[in-house]
Amino acid sequence: MYNKRDGFGRIGLFFILPLIIVIAFLAYQLFLISAPAVKGIEAFNYLTADETVKLSSENIRSIEISINQQGKEINLLKDIPSTGGKVYSLQIKPKAIGLTDGKAVITIKAKAGILKKIQYNIESVIDTVPPEIEVETAPPFIYAGSGGFSVLMAKGEDSVFIKLVDKNRAVADKTFKAFRLTPGQEKAAGNIYYVFFPAPYDLGDGSLFYAVATDIAGNRSIRTLPTRLKMTKYNISSINIDDDFINRVVSPLLNETNIHDPAGAFKKVNEELRRQSLNKLLDIAKDTEPGMLWEGNFLQLKNSKVMAVYGDRRTYLYNGNPISKSVHLGYDLASIENAPVEAANTGIIRFAGDLSIYGNTVIIDHGLGLMTLYGHLSVITVNEGQKVSKGEIIAKTGSTGLAGGDHLHFGLLMHGYEVSPLYWWDPHWIKVNVTDHLTH
Repeated sequence: MYNKRDGFGRIGLFFILPLIIVIAFLAYQLFLISAPAVKGIEAFNYLTADETVKLSSENIRSIEISINQQGKEINLLKDIPSTGGKVYSLQIKPKAIGLTDGKAVITIKAKAGILKKIQYNIESVIDTVPPEIEVETAPPFIYAGSGGFSVLMAKGEDSVFIKLVDKNRAVADKTFKAFRLTPGQEKAAGNIYYVFFPAPYDLGDGSLFYAVATDIAGNRSIRTLPTRLKMTKYNISSINIDDDFINRVVSPLLNETNIHDPAGAFKKVNEELRRQSLNKLLDIAKDTEPGMLWEGNFLQLKNSKVMAVYGDRRTYLYNGNPISKSVHLGYDLASIENAPVEAANTGIIRFAGDLSIYGNTVIIDHGLGLMTLYGHLSVITVNEGQKVSKGEIIAKTGSTGLAGGDHLHFGLLMHGYEVSPLYWWDPHWIKVNVTDHLTH
């Protein structure tokens, strides 16, 4: 017998089931499928003559990328990946695809399912013209462990620096910022830059210095400095470390009164704490004045005797056995105990406090990345940020840090790297290598 209720039930089910399926499908699309995402799109902000853009995508079923300039649209990518995530590497040569320098719009469209879509519209700048750079002056040679001064001329640049490349790869490539002489005033020939650059003591023979100019798009131009590196021979010495030194000097540095492994404790201070201190110098050096604050030769501690020079190779012995090594990166100057310490030249105090193996330390910024360091002090009489004049008393000598007796560790820093101060005490060297090349 026909049951009307059963008939309506079948008809209702006929309509309800598709509705349930549609609702379930929409719910799946809305709530269970993750939104698409494309990372690395900031690389499209600027396009050079030959740009490689790397993108990573997540949760996508399809992706399209195009570039539009003055009504002209060019497809860069169209893909339906087999998996939800994929990495793309797009090589773009604007001129080869008919684009010109100027503004353009990059459009990225990505889908994850039917309902979830995303679109990025990126305002891009096409810049295929590299900046110009010329080396106006540079020293014909410098010694490893010293530094140089160069005047550069650049045009169309956003940054200028010296790049050091160690041909023996003993030292990682380093860059040293050049400072623009006349900010906001571009001359027809270009902008003038001053730069001090160090030649670290451990550079390999044949290392080269390059002047580099880059623009905001990433274009760059390079010129080789005529500066040749000359190698230096350093003193080699051995220093005996006894238990008294461990207890008096090493214990406070480790904040430990009971040292069970004297050799290991000294090794930690001499190597690990030394490395941390040198890294701290690099951090301090980042905060430097963009102009030259100093004038004339730098002062040596009055009535002082040189106890150790720059570059000394030291091997430390405990009970006759070698336990650690170091390279001395300054001059040790001794006078009377608690002798007054003068600012070697005019500048701004960048650091005044404890600096691990250097003990109580003052660092003066003289501008353009050039700084002086005064270590092992007993008393500091200046504060960070304070301006000091050449010859002004800033501290007293002492034996804090990794020091065996009262003396001053005097260091000269270029961009945070200690170079030999010897040259900077010589007014003739400064005139020939720096002040004769200044542009007024």
